[in-house]
Order: sequence, then C-alpha cells, then structure tokens
Amino acid sequence: MRWIFFSLLIGNMVLMAYYWQKEGTTKANISSQTVELPTTGQRLTLLSETTIALPKAREVDTNGRRRCYLLGPYGDEIDSRHAAARSQALGLTGRSIYTEIPSGEPEEYWVYIPPRPSRDAAVRILKEMQKRGFDSFIITKGELAEGVSLGVFRNQDSAVQLADQVREFNSQVAVKQVTKTRREFWLEIPEGPEVNQGLRDRVQADDSKASWQLSECSVQ
Repeated sequence: MRWIFFSLLIGNMVLMAYYWQKEGTTKANISSQTVELPTTGQRLTLLSETTIALPKAREVDTNGRRRCYLLGPYGDEIDSRHAAARSQALGLTGRSIYTEIPSGEPEEYWVYIPPRPSRDAAVRILKEMQKRGFDSFIITKGELAEGVSLGVFRNQDSAVQLADQVREFNSQVAVKQVTKTRREFWLEIPEGPEVNQGLRDRVQADDSKASWQLSECSVQ
C-alpha cells in the first residue's frame, strides 16, 4: 500500500510542474505580442511635433497716415505743374500743392466788425459805417465772411485808434493781428515701390533748386 501512496504523490507533483510551466509560457507569449492597427496611409502626429505658422501683422506707420514724396519748393505754381505733368507722363500720380509759410515781412493789424447773421445784416452795418465816414467793405470769403472790414494798418496804435472811434457808435469791432505769408508750391506723389530713385530723377529733370522729401500726404 505504501508504494501506491508514493506513486500517486509523485504523479501529482509531475502534473503540477507541467501546468506551472505551461502557464508561464502563456504569460510570456502575451507580454511579447504587438498590437498593429490597420493602416490608412496617414500618419498620426503629436501636437508637440506640429509647427503652426501664424500670419504676420501688417506693417503700418505709427500714426497710421499715408506718406508721399514731395518735390520742391517752387516759387511759381507753373513750375510745380510742369513737374506734375512729367510725373503723369511716367505713369505716376502726381499733383501740385502749396503751403503757406511766414514771409518775414512786418505784421499787419486788421480792424473789422465781426460776421453778421446774414448778408442783409452785413449790408446794414456797411451803410452805417460809410454814412459815418468810415471806409469799409463786406468780407465775402473765409472765416470772417459777412463781416465788415474797416482797414489794415502796419502800426498797431493806428489800428487801436480806429477801433476806439468805431466803438463810440456802440458798434462791435475787433482788431486781428495778421502775419503775412507766402506760398511755396510742391509736387506730391504717393509713396510706393514704383517711385524709385530713377523715376524721381526723371521727374525732377533740370529743377536743380528743388529736392525730394518724404512726408505725410496732404490728403489721406
């Protein structure tokens, strides 16, 4: 009976060793498997591998205004118009403009009655001033239109004396200091890649006293 017991014990141990070895092999096979996904011809890319190209900001002037080339100054409008004609013949958009600058001459003093609500009211004031012996006329243009001019004087004291005489008749009157100016004429061409040095030289031609400048356009 003893040998039967030992035979069964040995058989169980062999059987246990067999199943233990088979389980270990199965685990090893599972851990070494590689799962392959079906391919579609596309490669998945991680976000860390991507490069996003952002559009560049548009370059603008700090003040947002358009710039123009200016050729001048010309003392005569005809000369600037000739330059404008040359620029247009070369396919550029050029035009003649002018600026007011101090002339350096002595200032003047303008005596006037401020603008009236209407032309009829200005005419009534005019007739009243002429009746009292004041040389006068109606101002028809500018910020003082519909006012009445009483004279322009080089001497400030003379202007003040006339204003005081007019005030005696209970009339509104003012004295305006006028600085004399003169006009300088320029050729203006909007800035652009086509306005190169060669074209600018052809536009300038023989105008040796004029020169090019880059500035804000007079009209935006």
